[in-house]
Amino acid sequence: MASPSVPHPYVRPPRAGAVPLVGPKELLAQLYGDHPPLPVDIRPDGERARARLPGDRHLPLDRLPTEFGGLPRDRPLVVYDHTGFRSRQAAEFLLDHGFADVAALEGGIEEYARVADPTVGRYSDDGQGAELVVRQLPRADTGCLSYFVGDPVARVALIIDPGHDVTPYTGALAVGHWKLAGILETHTHADHLAGHSALHAATDAPIYLSRRSPAQYPHRSLSEGEAVPFGSQEVVVLETPGHTRDHLTLRVGGQIFTGDTLLLGSCGRTDLDGGSPDALWESLQDKVLRLPESTEVYPAHYGAHHALPDRYVSTIGFEKAHNEALTQPDRAAFLKYMTEGWPPKPKDFDRIVRANLDG
Repeated sequence: MASPSVPHPYVRPPRAGAVPLVGPKELLAQLYGDHPPLPVDIRPDGERARARLPGDRHLPLDRLPTEFGGLPRDRPLVVYDHTGFRSRQAAEFLLDHGFADVAALEGGIEEYARVADPTVGRYSDDGQGAELVVRQLPRADTGCLSYFVGDPVARVALIIDPGHDVTPYTGALAVGHWKLAGILETHTHADHLAGHSALHAATDAPIYLSRRSPAQYPHRSLSEGEAVPFGSQEVVVLETPGHTRDHLTLRVGGQIFTGDTLLLGSCGRTDLDGGSPDALWESLQDKVLRLPESTEVYPAHYGAHHALPDRYVSTIGFEKAHNEALTQPDRAAFLKYMTEGWPPKPKDFDRIVRANLDG
């Protein structure tokens, strides 16, 4: 549970009927406790070869309906997958079929390997057969996330929402011999100085912004449905105003980079820089939440600095079931949620916004 001092906590009380969740660190403690649960891996064979939990049982999701009888009923089960979406489905199935003690691993094995046990293998950024490289570059001082997204064959990449210090991005480009095809901002940031201009100066890559952005520096404008190519891949633009007027959500295949439109557990506030809770509702309902539930969600913020969990990735399906903003019962409740209880305007808001718009 978030600290009571946080003005707008992200955590909701457990809801009746919700699938029980176990966090990575909690599972680690349980696995080395007196009565360890049995981890059940529901991923297909190809994913299992990349990483797995020790002592687990493998039962792919597509075989679960016919083979679940082989699982023990006298031992707790923790179902896991890559990022936590399908495990919730599997746990719900088992609970419906009489298993009394079943939970889903929150964040999947990816989150477990990152925050609980680094000896567990993670999905490789540049693994053989990978069609897309997605690297998250967190900035602990601000609770912000930037993204390196690349075509591993063509060695062409994009950087999304870079921070002021561009060293991590130029370093990643140099080490992998990548060419930078573009710098994309999901929106005008108000909590940190952005690094688009410095990265452009270092690489000469073009900067892409929403057509609604009032930015004063040279850039290319993007509209709904436009695409920015990089190698054989492309980013497709969704215009998602709400957090700000100029907000974009960027889709690459089965991944979306949501900025502040959709965070893990909540949504970005709408009371700053021309934001609108009505516009955010429509952006979510008409665009973001119509994507497949397996779509991976990569937000712009994480952690206690923003009253959010210390997680980096989720899925549309998981957020529909557990996100505090998305589980509001109707539009009126959502609008109330987005307009009440938020902390005061940040003291440096105007200065940071102006600096980011000036470039």
